[in-house]
Parts: sequence; structure tokens; C-alpha cells
Amino acid sequence: MSNDILAAEFSATPWWWQHAAPYETSDGPGGGDYDVLVVGSGYAGLSSAHELARGGLSVAVLDAQRIGEGASTRAAGLLSGRAGVSKQIDLEALVGRDHAARIFDEADEAYAYLKNLVREQSIECHLEDGGRFVGAHTPAAYDKLAAKAREYNRSGGSRFHMVPRGDQRDYVDSDYWYGGMFTEDAGSIHPSLYHRGLVDLCRAAGVTLVGNNRVLGIAEDGEFRRVAADHGEWRAREVVIATNGYTDTLSPWHQRRLMPISSTISASEHLGAERVRAVLPRGCPVIDTRRVVCYARPAPGGEHILFGGRARFSPLGPAESARILHGQLCEMFPQLADIRVTNAWSGLMAFTFDFMPKIGMHDGVHYAIGCNGGCGIVMMSWLGRQVGRKILGSAPRTSAFEGLDYQGRPLYTGNPWFVPIVGNWWRLRDWLEVRRARAA
Repeated sequence: MSNDILAAEFSATPWWWQHAAPYETSDGPGGGDYDVLVVGSGYAGLSSAHELARGGLSVAVLDAQRIGEGASTRAAGLLSGRAGVSKQIDLEALVGRDHAARIFDEADEAYAYLKNLVREQSIECHLEDGGRFVGAHTPAAYDKLAAKAREYNRSGGSRFHMVPRGDQRDYVDSDYWYGGMFTEDAGSIHPSLYHRGLVDLCRAAGVTLVGNNRVLGIAEDGEFRRVAADHGEWRAREVVIATNGYTDTLSPWHQRRLMPISSTISASEHLGAERVRAVLPRGCPVIDTRRVVCYARPAPGGEHILFGGRARFSPLGPAESARILHGQLCEMFPQLADIRVTNAWSGLMAFTFDFMPKIGMHDGVHYAIGCNGGCGIVMMSWLGRQVGRKILGSAPRTSAFEGLDYQGRPLYTGNPWFVPIVGNWWRLRDWLEVRRARAA
């Protein structure tokens, strides 16, 4: 593919940052004593810090980069409740039907919490609650979606609807898919503006925010924990790790249980609301069922399209990633072949080996971790808050995500060397399945 798909002003900076770049903290590197120190300034870290500060505790948040420079201000901005967990697995087989129902119900509660927080705190972040279309890349994938819809509806009413191929143009102007599933409880948000709203809430509650100050080690110090960082030494009665895809050697235990996987997003040039609506008539995101996932959504304001997925499973520059994603978008929507790309950027997501978010404590340190792609904004906001409530002793019940088995793999130390091998195998299987379906 030629360079012509790149706009003259093409940038590797996230499209979101033109409205809200990562926060340049002015709280100083210092050091000192706090009730709680939070490592990581994404949705989980800030949500935990806000809850703790509202509860009357002194809280500091430290991050190795600028506040929010990781995945939270790079995300696609897709929102959902129960549809955001267990996409890749049979949850009932993993934890049993009763526990699965609790997880689904709590995921719905998490989505409702985020929407209420945005409304009650007047966070201007373009939250749209218009649903999501999941397109089946083969007839067999449609059947699997139908089974997943039955699982979702079992304890959640009838909010998941199957859409036959003949009716899918009500949702997407494309014949690429073989029907799909529409969920009402899903939407989209401007992730960087939402993150900035959490920053503002934390600052108003008295949270100390310190960016560009990597935490190097955590050690017991009587009733405190001593936290060494690049700049200064800190002490806290409780420590929370909320580093997700940017988890490093600070916590080898977590590092061995997480796979950091890169995801890339591109932004189209200005298309105008009419052209965007022609492609996505309901104005809701579309995501497909391929193992190597692709998705598209209207940008806030409805005049650009954002599209993303796994461009490659090995390092690529933003321009080459943009070309690959543009090609994938044109498979789904051939009528967009002429559009140019203005931005392409990547971020790291944290996958657990069972694809489930985790909340808990290890070696005296609390954690909320494992966004697993697609549920990070909702679940990390919620689980960060739940960690805060647990420390405060104000949680009304134990989270359904607490106590889930959290295993690593033999010989795995945190370097996902196998991801390109597995990812390319998944890509080949997707290609073969689509080819067979079209030949049938």
C-alpha cells in the first residue's frame, strides 16, 4: 500500500491528546509519609486514589511517566458491562454458573457506576450509550455469538439481540459479516477527557500526583511500607499496584502473571457526519469476532472514524501500522478506501492468562489489574474503586472478581516472547475461516 493513505499532517500522537494530553503534574517529586501510595496513574490508580481520599486518607499517586501517559489516554474508548468480560472464554465453565452470574451482575454495576460518575461529577467526556454491534466473521462465529448471547441473557434479561445477516445494514453498511449480535448496554467515551476528569476529582480531594518518578522497590518498615523511587523516598501504611500493561520488575509476581500486548489505533481525516453515519447508521461501535480483533467507532462529534486492532504482533512504526489497519478497515468497509489517516498510535494492554480482571492482595500489597482489552475503562475504574473501599473497610460485599485464580505459566517471567507466534497462528486461522466461509 502506498504512502497516499497518510495525511500530510500524519502524527504518531494519539488523536485524543489534542483535547486532553497526559497531565503535567506540579505536585513535585518530594517524598513523605502517606496513608496510601498508589503506583500507576491510569483509571484503576486514580479511581482507587479518589475513593481513598474521599474517605479521609492521605494519598499519593506515583507514575514512571506523565500522569496518564500509558494506556488510559491511548485507549479506544469502548464501554460495556457484562459484554466486556469473558468474550474470549466460557465463563460458566471457568467459575460455575452462580459465580458467573455474580461476575456479570457486577460488570453491569461497574458500567452503571461509570455512567453515574460522569453525570454526577459533570465530566465532559462525550459519553455515548448507544450500544455495540459485534459482527460474526463466519457463520460458525455467528452460532458462537448466539450461544454467548444466551449466556449473557440468562441472568440479565434480554438486552443481547442476534441480528441476521439480512438485517445487519441497520447497524453497519457492509456485507463483510455474517450477521452479528447487538448489545444495548455498551457505548463509547473520550478516554483522555474521562481520565482528565479523574485527575481533577483526585486533585480536588487532595491527592498528591507525581509523574516521571518510577517506583523502584517496596519494603516493609514496621507498620509502614518504604517505597523507593527515582526521586525521593516515600512511606505508606498501604500500597496499591495499578500498573496493568506497564507492570515491570517492581513486582515480579504480577509480571509473571500478565502479558503486555500492544494494540494500535488510527484516526481518519475529517469525513463529515453524513459519511460517518452512512457507514455506521446507528452511530455505535462495531467490533468483529476474529481472534485478531478489528473494530471501528465514530470519533466524538461524529465526523471522524477511529479504527484499530492488532496491526502486528511484533514492533512496527506508526506509519506502517496505519497502513495495515487501513487495509483491515477497507476489508470491512470498501467504500472507505479513499480516506487518509491523520494519527496512529499504540499502547500496552495487560492480559491475564484466563482473560479475567483481578483484584486482591499479594505479599501485603493491594492490586487491581488485568484490563484484557475491551473492558479496561469500565472494569479498571470499578476495581480501582473497590480496592479503595476494601482499604477503607467500606465495601458492602466481596467483589466477584476477588479470589479468582491468578496463575502464571511455567518459565514465563513477563516477556511475552510467544505472542508473535501465537498471534500469527491466530491470524492464519482467521484468514482460513473467512476464506472457507466465502467459498461455501
